[in-house]
Amino acid sequence: MAPSQEITALVNQLMASDPFMYSNPLPALPYPYPNRHIIGNHLLSLSNSFPSFHAFPYPFVHNDGRSVTLIRIEGSILINNCTLALSIWLLETYPYAAPVVYLSPPKDMVLVPEYEYVNSSTGMVSIPYLTNWGTSASSLADLVKEMEMLFSVYHPFCSEYDPRDDLILEIAKAISKDIYGNEMELKRLMQVQSVLEEKNNALMLHLGELEMEKDTLEEQSEMEMMNINLMTSWLCENERRLKAVWTKDDGEIEELFQISDEKGVFDNVIADRAIDDTIYALDKAVQEGCVPFDAYLKSIRSLSREQFFHRAMQRKQSRGRARRSP
Repeated sequence: MAPSQEITALVNQLMASDPFMYSNPLPALPYPYPNRHIIGNHLLSLSNSFPSFHAFPYPFVHNDGRSVTLIRIEGSILINNCTLALSIWLLETYPYAAPVVYLSPPKDMVLVPEYEYVNSSTGMVSIPYLTNWGTSASSLADLVKEMEMLFSVYHPFCSEYDPRDDLILEIAKAISKDIYGNEMELKRLMQVQSVLEEKNNALMLHLGELEMEKDTLEEQSEMEMMNINLMTSWLCENERRLKAVWTKDDGEIEELFQISDEKGVFDNVIADRAIDDTIYALDKAVQEGCVPFDAYLKSIRSLSREQFFHRAMQRKQSRGRARRSP
């Protein structure tokens, strides 16, 4: 359900950078401008859940005699066929401090004796939701819903008091505490579950990153082993050629070196390993968000083509050396 036009108009003026642009501007309100966006969202959410509630500026007198214009919210909730009138004040420090809530008794009813959630003298409400008010986790709509839940299981008013009802009231009070306590514990457990799910998602994401890094390192390890085998083969081949040269009477040491071929082997091996290092660095960069994914793919394609060429040359040179070996 959409918020009421009255509250929508109030919120628009409250959040406006220039309130005097309106023909009937609001009186000066003590709320800092950054807080007004939160207040506006809370009012819209409340009106969406409880369309009958009204909000308007109204003078408020503090206990020390100071008078200030605050936002006052009026509305009622229906509890067990009994209409309970609520008055909610948003103090200067709202939303960082809880609002002040007053409850008015219905006609021909009195407050339940020793009712712990409503002050018998002033009618001020002090339910646990207000006591545990938090800026990010609390709102006006949830506050009214909490009062509906609590008052429905532990009604604050009764008909003319009869001392014989004490036992019934005590039983009802004990039952309501258990029900309300269970509701609060369930809400706490749901919050814990939400936190654990967020942590689990973060761990799964990190695990995926580690799996990707593991695959990359395994691929690099395979390439390193291939390069080691290639170098070992080259050393063994030259060791045999060295022995062959020294056993000849007219052998020359220069026969050991075929400059062009051997230089080509080393150039291709070095280029292959350099491309491996570049691909690894690109993998890390794209995981950390330092390189756009489309640029990463373009670079990987280019490097892969170049690496394929160098590896093909290595295989060709390796076959050539095998044919020349004695």
